[in-house]
Amino acid sequence: MPQVHYTVDFIDGVWKVGLNGKHFGPYSTMDAAVVAAGGAAHKAEVQGYEAFVTINSLPQDVAKAPSEARDRHAA
Repeated sequence: MPQVHYTVDFIDGVWKVGLNGKHFGPYSTMDAAVVAAGGAAHKAEVQGYEAFVTINSLPQDVAKAPSEARDRHAA
């Protein structure tokens, strides 16, 4: 089964979704980016792909994120 890998990345102060070396967004919160990546992964699975979502943020990245993302990460 072919695979597709989505990433959620904190780049230059905003959240983005990555796929095949390209980034889409920006999203105002990590949650919004995760929802977008999850939706894309679901569509890929319906089309016969094995889909993965990886959140690529280090603690120092999240500390710089908007307060909503920091609060979510601390939970």
